[in-house]
Amino acid sequence: MERLVVSDTNIFIDLVKLGILADFFFLPWEIHTTDYVMDELTDSAQYDAVINFYDRGRLAVGSFSAEEVVAIHDQSNQPGCHLSPTDLSVIQYSRKTKGCSILTGDKHLRETAQKEGLEVHGILFVFDALVEHGMLPEPLAATLLLQLYSFNKHLPVTEIEDRINKWKQL
Repeated sequence: MERLVVSDTNIFIDLVKLGILADFFFLPWEIHTTDYVMDELTDSAQYDAVINFYDRGRLAVGSFSAEEVVAIHDQSNQPGCHLSPTDLSVIQYSRKTKGCSILTGDKHLRETAQKEGLEVHGILFVFDALVEHGMLPEPLAATLLLQLYSFNKHLPVTEIEDRINKWKQL
């Protein structure tokens, strides 16, 4: 059975930077995102890389009714809300899309989604899947994880080290 995922912006950006976006889109997953996420891809190369998979039918881009847009922006303006409208769009879309997992590297989005009982994974989950499905050889995955950590310092160091040590030895 195909996994259904809703991706946040940072997943796309990291995969484009690493040159493995195409591999991601060939996982046996149904990949979705929101129009808010697409709007956040302001670098034209990143946007073009992602929209290419929309054009090929590998990416579904969800949009919202006027009422939902107002609710998203109202919620993002609430005192104490640490989520952007884009983050809230991912949560809202995931609520409507039953049985999906959210892919994000954003701490506040992850915590909020988990409190709501939504399944959330990060870029390391994507790496695991790419290795598991034979799309990235383990030594290359280890090298790319090192590269990823060089520009994304918010990742869990112990989990990265464990994967690198496991994958580089094979």
